[in-house]
Amino acid sequence: MRRTAANIPDHWGFLPIKEGNVRAASFYGLFETSSEAAPINAPTTLDSWLSAAEGDASGFWFLSLAADLSFPGSFVWGEVAATGLADAQAAREHFGSGKRDSILDDAGSAFAWGGGALVDAWPAAPDADEYSRVRTSDVETLLIGGTLDFSTPPQVATKELLPHLPNGRQVVLDGFGHSTDFWTYQQRAGNRLISTFLESGQVDDSLYKPADVSFTPDVTHAALAKGIAGTMVGLGIILVLTLLWMPRRVHKRGRFGRKSSATLRSLYPIVLGLGGWFLGALIVLTTIPDVPLDNPLLAVVSIGAPVGLGLYWAWVHRDWSCKTKTTGFAVAAGGALAGAWLGFHATEGLLGLITAITSAAVGGNLLLLAIDISWDRQAHDRFAEAEAKEVLRPLPSTG
Repeated sequence: MRRTAANIPDHWGFLPIKEGNVRAASFYGLFETSSEAAPINAPTTLDSWLSAAEGDASGFWFLSLAADLSFPGSFVWGEVAATGLADAQAAREHFGSGKRDSILDDAGSAFAWGGGALVDAWPAAPDADEYSRVRTSDVETLLIGGTLDFSTPPQVATKELLPHLPNGRQVVLDGFGHSTDFWTYQQRAGNRLISTFLESGQVDDSLYKPADVSFTPDVTHAALAKGIAGTMVGLGIILVLTLLWMPRRVHKRGRFGRKSSATLRSLYPIVLGLGGWFLGALIVLTTIPDVPLDNPLLAVVSIGAPVGLGLYWAWVHRDWSCKTKTTGFAVAAGGALAGAWLGFHATEGLLGLITAITSAAVGGNLLLLAIDISWDRQAHDRFAEAEAKEVLRPLPSTG
């Protein structure tokens, strides 16, 4: 890892790799050992580093992408600052020393503390000075750690915390990592341990068995990277080919048939929306990497535009007037873009992509249906008016 960390690749093929993302994601990835924490846990993270050392940087690209997607929403804003300032003095000394002897270049601490800027950017609590050192407590306390906890090694708690807890007890679980391992792996044993201590003050870890840590993960970051990149590129190509084929089909045959049109307007927007977002994400990743992947403008344009175009070509007739076509295009595009914006903001995270696609299809179809109904009524009214005039027309004279 030290040798690879000194020269982290900046690209996997045409896809850029953000070095800081790889270091920070690797730090958090090394927290957990069990498969419950996959796909980013210690075995998969170490496998990515081993693969990179052998020339395959795909796992690093996956870590870089995962950090872009998860880090912005991984903390409640202000929570880290408000609670972390209990360690403000230690953080100030750490970042002030300038020492960076970690293989990952202090990536986790630098991310959480904003490179040290957070120390002076957030107001300290009024009683912060009282907690600048460990205080002795007689409260019965249970300390639980894992032998493979990369974040908070149990040796630190044994040395620096347990001496200040006269009634404290410590349990170190063999093969466990950080909190996800404890809460999700061997839950029955964990329930027994905590319940017994709360009820009687006794430590009962009898149900625990040493964790079985496998360093040959079933699904690797490299495999995930290849699958994700292949899907993004594949759907992007399908989108481009579809939007080239649809106008050609209309020009050649006049319009799509009823069944084809219904399918293209109801089900195919899923392909168009996902393909549009994947293509937009690839463009952003390769040309403007500072734009976050959850950027609303990226989602609305990359989803709304192709869905709107697909709806328009599935609706339009070749022989209609230019004015009719222009109105239909504006209605389909406007409805899809507005729907994508509403859908994206209806929920959070990647689920927003699904609601954006659904809303874009609904918005565009509703407006196209509205103008269809309006034009049908106008045609019906014109026909009724002409028919009435025909009935009221005077009969020719026969004399």
